Amino acid sequence: MKLKIAFFVILSVLSTLTTVSATPSSKDRPITHITLRTESEGDRRYFVGVGGTIDGKVNPRLFVKAWDVVEITLINNDGLKHHIGLPDFFITSHEVVEKGAKTTVTFVPFKDGGFPYNCILENHKEMGMKGELIILHK
Repeated sequence: MKLKIAFFVILSVLSTLTTVSATPSSKDRPITHITLRTESEGDRRYFVGVGGTIDGKVNPRLFVKAWDVVEITLINNDGLKHHIGLPDFFITSHEVVEKGAKTTVTFVPFKDGGFPYNCILENHKEMGMKGELIILHK
């Protein structure tokens, strides 16, 4: 019985760590909006930037500032299941299944450097669905 309780406690803690969300603490806090769409060609899977300096770029490097609020929206453009994950921050989006479906992750990056982002489903990362989030010192 104690083993079952411990299992459910651990499972509950892990499930709360998989999706992280933050909101601005004040109206003056900068928010960086990034939009990516999913694409696939044969065995290749990848992200494509939408708008701004990343528009049309495959698996773009995403530049943000530490301590700013960051919103990354993922749009399903190929009708396959996808997520976006930032493993170094324990962030995983909700799954987008149907073409046109969207999901958004909101977080505040707290450390400088380069960190991977990728699709966490099946072997999509290995099929090319990965990029780098560059966090600049504020």
